[in-house]
Amino acid sequence: MEPLFIQNTILSLVLGFLIGLQREMHIIYSNKTRDFGGARTFSMISLFGFLSAWFSTFFPYFFLIATVVMGSLLIAAYIINSLSVSEKGATTEFAALVTFVIGGILTATPPIFAVFTTIIVLFILNIKESVQEYEQTITKKDLSAAILFMIMTFVILPILPDRAIDPMGLINLYRIWIMVVLVAGISFFGYIAIRILGSTHGIGVAGLFGGLVSSTAVAMSMARRVHENGFLAKNLALGITLASSMMLIRAGIEMSVINPTLTKMFILPIIVGSITGYLYIGYLYFTSKRENIPQNIEFKNPFDLKEALLMGLVFGATLALIELSNRYIGDMGVYAVALVSGIADVDAIILSLSSHAKNGLNPITAHNAILIAIISNSVAKAALVLFLGKFALFRIVAIYYLISIGAFSITAALTL
Repeated sequence: MEPLFIQNTILSLVLGFLIGLQREMHIIYSNKTRDFGGARTFSMISLFGFLSAWFSTFFPYFFLIATVVMGSLLIAAYIINSLSVSEKGATTEFAALVTFVIGGILTATPPIFAVFTTIIVLFILNIKESVQEYEQTITKKDLSAAILFMIMTFVILPILPDRAIDPMGLINLYRIWIMVVLVAGISFFGYIAIRILGSTHGIGVAGLFGGLVSSTAVAMSMARRVHENGFLAKNLALGITLASSMMLIRAGIEMSVINPTLTKMFILPIIVGSITGYLYIGYLYFTSKRENIPQNIEFKNPFDLKEALLMGLVFGATLALIELSNRYIGDMGVYAVALVSGIADVDAIILSLSSHAKNGLNPITAHNAILIAIISNSVAKAALVLFLGKFALFRIVAIYYLISIGAFSITAALTL
């Protein structure tokens, strides 16, 4: 007898047993009526799949016939169980069919493929409770936003012309839309994370993932909260600094997508700025009281159609302003646009500069303008904290910006 046949026979039994065991444990822990099969049944199903595929080398249609028989048995099992149970899903039956196929592929592929497929099946079967929790958290509007994201990315973006559509060569719809998709995609990740984890879980979650959506929104919300919890200024500062720490990471991601060459100039500054910033955040964490302050921060869905269109207009205007400034005023005009634009938002100016640096703008000018925009945005957020919060909170946040953005700026200037 061939060793490979013995190996695959044992492996098919083990893989089927694991899937069947998961089904049995699910029934036990969910207090449900026993389903049609458990660990032993699934072991036999997987073995049947392997033997059917193996016999097909001698009888060409054996596996096809076995598949029809297996499918018929599963349909019959589903119908019989449905008659005795008021609510009956088809997960177990489909899991059994996949188990049959897993056994079958052992004859045609290396064992790693069957093992990998089994792991994926076990993972999917085991996340039912988590999926049900997420279904209660994610709204229909969020699902519509995800569908809109796919339309924006895979339907609209490919058909847009990658060239200027106006006589002055200022408006490139493809470049504008790819920026919208990139920024909204990053924000949407943070938005969904907040929706699933819940900002009420505390400052850490609200700050870290909220910073992907809008660090300004986090800063405004937490600065106002200091009037209610003045003695917890360090905790609130922790949330603001965590949100702000995402700015450099976002900037790196955005530049790497639009202009990888420009990104190389900022890799070291981003690393240095982030590390020094997180060291200070670590100091805040270990020297503050362990208080869990729920943060009910309202974030706009970044894939709301109005938000996406508004974002496109902002990016288009920023691209045009940089191009006009570079043509008629020079570097000082680009720096002025970066300074003013950075006060409100860094995404538009960073992406616009990264794009122009690929299409004629001096990379040194783009580098300096990005630096100005990041400093401008940091000063604006610190001023916002001072205006909406208290001086004690502002002092802690300002020190973070001096350390993190200061280290980033110095490193960027030295490595230029």
